[in-house]
Amino acid sequence: RCDISNPDDIRALFTDIDEAFGRIDFLGNVAGDAVREKPETIRLEDIESSWRNLVLGRFCCCQEAGRRMLAQGSGSIVNIGSLASVSALGRGHIGYSMAMGAVAQMTRELSTEWAHRGIRVNALRFSPYLGSKAGTATLEPSDVEKAESMSPLGNAGPRDLALEIVHLMQPGLRITGEIRHIDGGYHITG
Repeated sequence: RCDISNPDDIRALFTDIDEAFGRIDFLGNVAGDAVREKPETIRLEDIESSWRNLVLGRFCCCQEAGRRMLAQGSGSIVNIGSLASVSALGRGHIGYSMAMGAVAQMTRELSTEWAHRGIRVNALRFSPYLGSKAGTATLEPSDVEKAESMSPLGNAGPRDLALEIVHLMQPGLRITGEIRHIDGGYHITG
């Protein structure tokens, strides 16, 4: 169990990884949630909570994994982001969208800092509209159908995301700083 908004929990998790495995070669960074509320009524505490979950926690995971990867001279990090980093979702997603923008920029900065030291850092922009019914639970069925109809490939799902993660974690791959869309082409229709 790890509270992703608590750096002490994250550090303890990585200590457990050290003891169990002695190294880390790949970090898939996806944990965290955000409070949804209209911009005019969201409490600043909820913005901070969203930021701690989605940005601070992910950075702390990158930092802990990065320190270990730097010591061994290799590793791959994939941050799971969202179309919300480049597109307005509306419907109370202000905290989430701001945080996802920060995750995209964090990916760029870390890839620049660590590429020459053997660590690749990339991100995948996944569309909750198209991939997971859990991500669409708060949407009207007509919204989901509209999003799926706007995607040239139809529904890009968790399998597509998993395949891209497996690709990016391959040793010897020379790709870093990429922020790729996993959305069935949805981003090109907007």
